[in-house]
Amino acid sequence: MSAPNGGVEAMTDPAAGTIAPSTPGPPPLRPRIWGVLFRNEWFKTRKRLAFWLTLGFFSFITSTINGEQAFDDDLSFTLPEAWDSILSSDFATFFMIFASVALIMLASSEFSWRTARQNVIDGLSKTQWFWGKVMLLPILGLVFLIAKLGIGVGFAMVDTDLSATTGPAFPTSVLAASAGLLLAFFNIGGLALLLSTTIRSAGPAMAAWFFWIMVGEQLFPALLTRFFPAAEAVVQYFPLASAGPLTGFAIWDEGSYQRLLLAAQEAERAAPDLPDLMLTIGINLAWIAFFIGLAFVLFRRRDL
Repeated sequence: MSAPNGGVEAMTDPAAGTIAPSTPGPPPLRPRIWGVLFRNEWFKTRKRLAFWLTLGFFSFITSTINGEQAFDDDLSFTLPEAWDSILSSDFATFFMIFASVALIMLASSEFSWRTARQNVIDGLSKTQWFWGKVMLLPILGLVFLIAKLGIGVGFAMVDTDLSATTGPAFPTSVLAASAGLLLAFFNIGGLALLLSTTIRSAGPAMAAWFFWIMVGEQLFPALLTRFFPAAEAVVQYFPLASAGPLTGFAIWDEGSYQRLLLAAQEAERAAPDLPDLMLTIGINLAWIAFFIGLAFVLFRRRDL
């Protein structure tokens, strides 16, 4: 079936959600193709053991920590105060690590298993295949976020008396904090996508990602600022450094920030400063665009 603009009308396979052109040649990137690519990636993701293992390990660690907090008689793990822990920076680190590891394993394996090549033979263009991999960012981000919030709320509800809460048990700031966490993951996950599609092997790609996150972004800024002190103003905008401020609940919730100030005063520490939110969001968006754009350019220059 010919499209009105002379292109090829894309057809979908309801069973698998894959794209198959009705005439030779890959279908163009029309608006409805994005939904098909999203469904196609979700179909493949939920069939992979690597996805379920990483999600399972993440859920186990989250359940262990939240469960210990919920059943500790010396702690109060009830809503809305429990959001400070559920959406804390420490939990955000686990979230970004496990979701990025899942992305690396899912994307890299398509090269080693030759499924990327087969998808193109079956009708996808290289561009469509690549943007299908980009869909892993929202897919994995949402799945891991839902698991994170579901486990945390489940344990917090054990002792929460909704009729006696000091404020809304589910404040709108939770949505803002969740969006900020997803944006931070798209930044760090974008680096994982770049390494996956460039190195094309799960082990080396994962090693390179962990090296930068765990070592590179700690060591390189230290060396840079040692020889060039003026670079201090630049290193705070590195990927992980710029993602970090978006992951704390206090930046989004006034009550949480006030509790943070009170804790700092009791410990006789300096009060934490809130980051410039619009600048932080802009820097993260820039890193996302850079990682995905560079990944696309490098991917297009190589054969599958």
